[in-house]
Amino acid sequence: MRRLILLITLPLLVLSGCDLLGPDKETKRLVTTGVLVGNGGNFSDQNGSLTFYDPASGQTSTLTLNAFVQSLTLHQGRAYVMLNTFSIGHVAVVDVATQQLVGRIDGLPVPRYMAFSSDQKAYVTNMVFGGNGLVFAVDPAARTIVADSIEVEPYPEGIVAYKGRVYVANYGALGAGRTISVLDAASDQVIGTLEPGCDGPKAVFIDEEEELVVVCQGKTVYNEDYTEVIERTNGQVVFMNRTTGAVVARITFDVQLGSANGTQVAYYAPAAEELYVISSSSGQIFRIDTDANALAAMLTVPEATDLSAMTAIAYDAAQQRLYIARLAAGPNGAPDYTAAGAVVILDRNGRQVGRFTVGPAPSHIELVQEER
Repeated sequence: MRRLILLITLPLLVLSGCDLLGPDKETKRLVTTGVLVGNGGNFSDQNGSLTFYDPASGQTSTLTLNAFVQSLTLHQGRAYVMLNTFSIGHVAVVDVATQQLVGRIDGLPVPRYMAFSSDQKAYVTNMVFGGNGLVFAVDPAARTIVADSIEVEPYPEGIVAYKGRVYVANYGALGAGRTISVLDAASDQVIGTLEPGCDGPKAVFIDEEEELVVVCQGKTVYNEDYTEVIERTNGQVVFMNRTTGAVVARITFDVQLGSANGTQVAYYAPAAEELYVISSSSGQIFRIDTDANALAAMLTVPEATDLSAMTAIAYDAAQQRLYIARLAAGPNGAPDYTAAGAVVILDRNGRQVGRFTVGPAPSHIELVQEER
């Protein structure tokens, strides 16, 4: 009888051994607890702000920042907000949980975008009118600049840090730039230049295959008095070997890419291995499979009589929701940079499933996420 019991029990141990010998390692899932929207505001009014949106309750709250909000970066519970003013810019540091301003990083000319190379160091691109661009290394804890400015090519915009290297998209005047500067995070020096072969590099990401993904908006060339366009090139997304600079794949569009107010053009969702890019001029949203390096879908932003052009985008892979920031519509549907904007929420097929009001001229969206 004992032998029979043993023979019956052994298969049960095999089938349910994880329950008898200890629990399986839990598979954590990504949960979006908040949506943070930077609102540029009307520059002459210096009335930029942050909108905090709770996707569970649908409630919003606002933090006024009294400057133009260019972009924001989330890191360890803090939002680092690039602020441009009439004189010199700075980075506001906001505690996301309390929604309160807790400090600032001063001494930055015209801050554009920020990337963390470690918990102790981050890099900020800065536009310098009429000259080369600058990148500053900062200590986020001490909230100070920690090294001399690093000179890169004109109008640096997007930036990403990865494994000791920092990649800077040099947009150039009106999209005339065509390079990516490579910095060494140990020496804070430029150690190389990559050429994606497209006009107006605006945003850069590192995908799950460790490729450098470059979003180029395209360029526009005017005559001397800016009354006529004499040349225009369209947008591209380029996948590059981040070490050698070799182009792995290229996606070319029939339109220029970009935000209506020169802010966030793209959002990379690592959990989905997807890149989302907007073309405000055409009202199109492009979904790109960064595993296959291919265009996967094209969506059209839904019509709304009170809303105008797109200005920012984010994708929640957990809930399969797109967040699209839009300007208010003024007379004849023209963009109104002074009135409250909105973020529309779309499902994966581009159907609108929600909406909430934000500040004037929304400029950047980030998702507050955690694993549970």
